[in-house]
Amino acid sequence: MSKCIDYAFKSYVMQEHSDILKCQKRSSLYEYAKSWAEETGELLYALKTHRDGYSSYAGLYRHCLDNGLIDVLKECVKINHADYERTKRLRERIGCMLESGPCIFLTLTFTDKSLSETTPKERRVAVTRYLKQFNGSYVANIDFGKDKTKTMREHYHALIQCDKVDFTSWRKYGNINAERVRIKAFEEDNKKLSKYICKLSNHAIKETTKRSTLIYSR
Repeated sequence: MSKCIDYAFKSYVMQEHSDILKCQKRSSLYEYAKSWAEETGELLYALKTHRDGYSSYAGLYRHCLDNGLIDVLKECVKINHADYERTKRLRERIGCMLESGPCIFLTLTFTDKSLSETTPKERRVAVTRYLKQFNGSYVANIDFGKDKTKTMREHYHALIQCDKVDFTSWRKYGNINAERVRIKAFEEDNKKLSKYICKLSNHAIKETTKRSTLIYSR
């Protein structure tokens, strides 16, 4: 039986305790760097910049214990571990896509009319259908950005394996920005894209979107 995820609490932790979330992630990097230094003698970035925010997990645990935030800390561990596993899977998937052929990074936006006349579920289905028509592998996710007049404006980002995309079929929903991934800089783009999409997936988990998982091709 799968474990039940408390999305409300997860959303609360991500929004109200982002400082602990960040510190827990940094503490994991710090502990890993310590272990690596003991085994190899090499100083990784986390040890070189200890004074800039990297600290031991023990110190963070004591802080949370003294302030009644142990449950928050435990949730941060879960979130950061899930983030790590998601990043790992994304890198593998994106790496296979880039090695198999040309890819394009898309940003799909919605007009005010589309946002007012459709539900989030309908817009997600529209994104999936749009990407499916090109018969290539893809990965996509929701994001919420800001413009001059509105906050948390919904849009999507996607990486799709194809030579070119059709802009006209999306115009009834909004606009598309397309950027071809540079194959010559494969390693750089792979890391950049996987980290970017992973960041978006955690950013999108709010009480209003709950199960906003990544969209994958089958």
